[in-house]
Amino acid sequence: MRISRISGKYRVVLLALTAVMGLTAPQPAAAGDAPVDLAVHRALYSFKMLTAETGAGINGVKGNMYFEQDDACDAWTTDRRFTTEYQYVDIPPYIDSRHYVAFESKDRRQFSFSSEREEDGEMTEQLRGSVEIAGDGAARAVYSRPDDLGYDLPKGYLLPALYTIETIRRARAGDHFFSTVLFDGTDADGPMEIGTFIGKRVSAGEIKKISGADKNIDVTLLAPDAWHIRMAVFPLQDDEESTPSYEMDAIMHDNGVVSYARVFYKTFSVEQRLTALEKLPAKKCSQARADGN
Repeated sequence: MRISRISGKYRVVLLALTAVMGLTAPQPAAAGDAPVDLAVHRALYSFKMLTAETGAGINGVKGNMYFEQDDACDAWTTDRRFTTEYQYVDIPPYIDSRHYVAFESKDRRQFSFSSEREEDGEMTEQLRGSVEIAGDGAARAVYSRPDDLGYDLPKGYLLPALYTIETIRRARAGDHFFSTVLFDGTDADGPMEIGTFIGKRVSAGEIKKISGADKNIDVTLLAPDAWHIRMAVFPLQDDEESTPSYEMDAIMHDNGVVSYARVFYKTFSVEQRLTALEKLPAKKCSQARADGN
């Protein structure tokens, strides 16, 4: 049986602990704190399998991902596409392709998403939806496709761009751990609980090694302040789950660019390497820009 069908939670992510750990709300920006400015950029990543446990039934994983983060003045937009080939021991390989787009307003009042998945060219999943906020502030993720799916979101939940901003804020402040609930709409499993460990700063030598001499990487986007980040992700809806769905080590820069990642699934791990990086054209905004911080 194909691994992706054994666990629908296997996914390559850019961004993404246990139920007994108390969740922490986002920290308000202190007076005088420098705002977190997310880089508007597009990036290409290649990935491949690094390790697999004996009996995992998989021989290899390889693919690539396109990621785009843009600033629409009062909102962030995300476009992510990736194609993965899974290779197995005794059955033919197959191709898993996914496309995800999201619109996230900086005031947290609007969030919409669309996600599609194909297996060997055949559409297998289509998701559409948004986050609805009631007058009392209660939030609920409502899917329009499928139309019978929805999740209540707890107070203090984060959306994708705000999660990145919160991680950078915490890293700047010298914090080493925080936990929160994230909703992004990438699958039908709803919100997830993420324990985020912030490690040591990345050295100039490490950053230089990442970029190398690749002319396709705009090194000016690799902010010199960067941290080693470890994320452990749990499905919020599964009270019996005691181990994470997956964990990820990443290098996150002060502008939100992720230049390297390694994802640890139940029985194998995947390395994600940056192969191209460039700025997106700046937009002219007709009104004062919301900083979203």
